[in-house]
Amino acid sequence: MFNPNKLWLVLLSSCALIFSSASVQAGVKITDEKSGTVVDLGGRLQYLTLFNDGSFDNDVEYKVRRARIRLGITPHPWWSMFLQTEFSDDDVNSGGDVRMIDAFITFKPRDWFQLIGGERMAPASRQNLTSSGALMTVDRPGSNNYTLTWGLRGQTQFNNSAISGTRGGSVGDVSVRDLGATLFGSTSTSEKLHFKYYAGVSDGSTARTSDEERFTLRAQVNYGDAEPGYFGLSTYLGKKQTLGFGAAYDTQSDFAADSVTGQSVDYKYWTVDAFAEQPIGPGTVTFEAAYSDLDLDDTQNPLGNSIGDPLSGGVNADQTQGSGYYAQTGYYINKWQPWFLYEDWDADGNNDAGDWSAYRVGLSYFFAGHNANVKVGYENTDNKTPGANDIQTFVLGAYITF
Repeated sequence: MFNPNKLWLVLLSSCALIFSSASVQAGVKITDEKSGTVVDLGGRLQYLTLFNDGSFDNDVEYKVRRARIRLGITPHPWWSMFLQTEFSDDDVNSGGDVRMIDAFITFKPRDWFQLIGGERMAPASRQNLTSSGALMTVDRPGSNNYTLTWGLRGQTQFNNSAISGTRGGSVGDVSVRDLGATLFGSTSTSEKLHFKYYAGVSDGSTARTSDEERFTLRAQVNYGDAEPGYFGLSTYLGKKQTLGFGAAYDTQSDFAADSVTGQSVDYKYWTVDAFAEQPIGPGTVTFEAAYSDLDLDDTQNPLGNSIGDPLSGGVNADQTQGSGYYAQTGYYINKWQPWFLYEDWDADGNNDAGDWSAYRVGLSYFFAGHNANVKVGYENTDNKTPGANDIQTFVLGAYITF
């Protein structure tokens, strides 16, 4: 039940979000006139108040997400580098740790030929390549975390915690990102028809002492306005009229072992996606959907490094392997955007183990576009794994990017 004594938490959080977002500054760009070098300094901070039972009574969590400082340097039109740090709460000392989450060099002699090398996002899905500063429904769909270095699991509470009974295990040296290189390019064949491609190779899983590389391919076509950059957005807030389709394939041989039999396990993941943003009436509709399939060689035991050495926290692999989809939509009008998401994952585990579905509904207000906005939302996750509990979450979020 709703507890009126805790109403002050909602009011206090709401006021804090509004006032914290009211002032925003642009990123700082400095150009050295003598050398032509461009330095770009910026940052990002997302603050969330999560009511994890959905009723404001218990389990209130205050969370800092994506507290980042970024630095880009372009010393030559063909060359650039990018560094980005992030706050990590270690629950040990005062404050927390700062880690490097992006560190790569880009060689760009042409738009259609760009080589990116270092610690970066592997192009395994559209959401892998969507800027975290421009998400629609507070955070990414929970089903996007079934890609290799994202933990092989479903996520709930607006992508803030793993869904019980789904986790195959985190097997990368670099969580979420990966270490390697991507060949990327974008081009247009007409004013309305645009293409871009990705071809990546990286370390992938480090669970095995194997020399096998991770290979990732992605292609995308847009009709109308282009989405030419390496990263895209979940909503362009009425600034584009486009229809896009993409497909990706991600694989690594011998990425892990069956921890009971010792048999080598291969990873294969493919996805297809669609995106549209079009003006309708006085506002703009944005729609995004994707279908994904994860193949772990039909392994039924927990993944591991070898026999008797399972990955920490992993469930039987058939509770992770499976397929799923998500669809999300929003309507942007006069700085407001109501939004809705539904997603479903159908795992191969017995008796619905690993299966889940979720929906989100919410509202965003944009003080300065994606640079300063607040979001409020509700999520309900139906965890179908036997013995698991459903999860309801109410969230208030503030987002600053400069």
